[in-house]
Parts: sequence; structure tokens; C-alpha cells
Amino acid sequence: MIRLVICEDEKNQQNLIKKYIEKVFYNLNIEYKILIFSSSEELISNYPKDIDVFLLDIQMGKINGMDLAREIRKRGDKSSEIIFITSLVDYIQEGYEVRAYRYILKPINYEDLEKHLINCINEKYENDKYLAINEKNIINKITINKITYIEIQKKDITIHTISGKYKIKNTMDKIEKEINSSKFYRCHKSFLVNLEYVESIKQYMAILDNKEEVPISRYRFKDTKDKFFNLIGNKL
Repeated sequence: MIRLVICEDEKNQQNLIKKYIEKVFYNLNIEYKILIFSSSEELISNYPKDIDVFLLDIQMGKINGMDLAREIRKRGDKSSEIIFITSLVDYIQEGYEVRAYRYILKPINYEDLEKHLINCINEKYENDKYLAINEKNIINKITINKITYIEIQKKDITIHTISGKYKIKNTMDKIEKEINSSKFYRCHKSFLVNLEYVESIKQYMAILDNKEEVPISRYRFKDTKDKFFNLIGNKL
């Protein structure tokens, strides 16, 4: 089941978004549940758990949608998708801070909402994938979307995640094949980076949102930039 939240202070917009969501899920034949809040304060006071997609109006009362998104991330909902609904494009750059790459401009268009929701659903199912690795005779289950990057020295592989590191013996080709995700890119013969965690790209270096730096080879620099911009572009 997909669980969604609408946080919008205009009643007619609430109803329109709800109507569009119901149409999308009717066509997909997927179970879903919609929770509706009329303000950021109401959502925070009655904070729901296990939400897959938040649809947030940016321009709301005392606590706007951007600040609400920051609160959502503070509460640990890092894998939830956030879709901002706004009549302004000024917030797009600020949205990277809360890992919200999706925007729908008012007046809301059904096709735009459908595209973003389907992408979110596809990512949810992709995010459920994991690697099972054997580290010092201990089997660890690593959720793929929590991997920031992977590096290799000879056959010593270090898997960097948002919560720690894992060291195993393997080849990068095998790991890359097992992950099998368009979000990951081999930016260097010794590095495989999760583009979702890339904040910016400078000359021959990917800067992650935790400020770590991942090398990019000279020969893969252009392709890495293109992959990064395509990922962002598909979410705008």
C-alpha cells in the first residue's frame, strides 16, 4: 500500500489534488491511503508514520511547506518522497537541502501530477531492494538506497552508507550488476556513486550532501554530469 499526505491550506486545491491522486491509483490498480492536513502545524501535531509521498504546498501560514519539509527530514523520514506544490519557482534551489527534487506548479495539471507520482512509486519499489553481504562471517542486509558510494582497491570493496561502512571482498563489476539501479553511476574505475546523494559536481569531483568527495575520472566527467542533470531534470 502507498501512503500519501496532502498538506494544503486551500480547500479547493485539497479536493483537486485528492481527485487527481484517486484517478492515478485507479488506473494503476494499486492500494493507497490519503491523509489530508490544512496546515503544517496540524500535520506536525498529528504526525503520521510510514508515509511514502508528501505533497506540500509551499506557501502556508506560519510554517511554510519548505520549513515543514525540514521538519519531516529531522524526524528521520529520509526515504519519503516530497513533492512541492507552488505558484513560484524561487524555492527550487532551496529544495535540494531537504532532498525534494519534485515540483508541481499551480494551476495543477493532472499529467504533471501523474508523472511525478508514478516516478515516486517506481522509486519506492526500487528502494525496497537490498544487498546481502558477508562481512567477517556476518551477513548484513544493506538497503540499496542508503548506499552513498562504493570504492574498490584491488578486491577490497568499501560500501559507504548513510549509517556506516562495510568492507568485503568482491569485484566492482559484480556489485554494480547486483545493484542494477539507474541512480548509480561508475564515475571512476574505482568508484560507484549514488547520484541521489550528490549535491554538486566540480572539476573531477562529486560533492555529496554530507560533504564527502568522490573522484570522477577525466574520461567519465562529462557522462557523470549528464547523468546527474538527467536525474534532477526527471524530477522537476
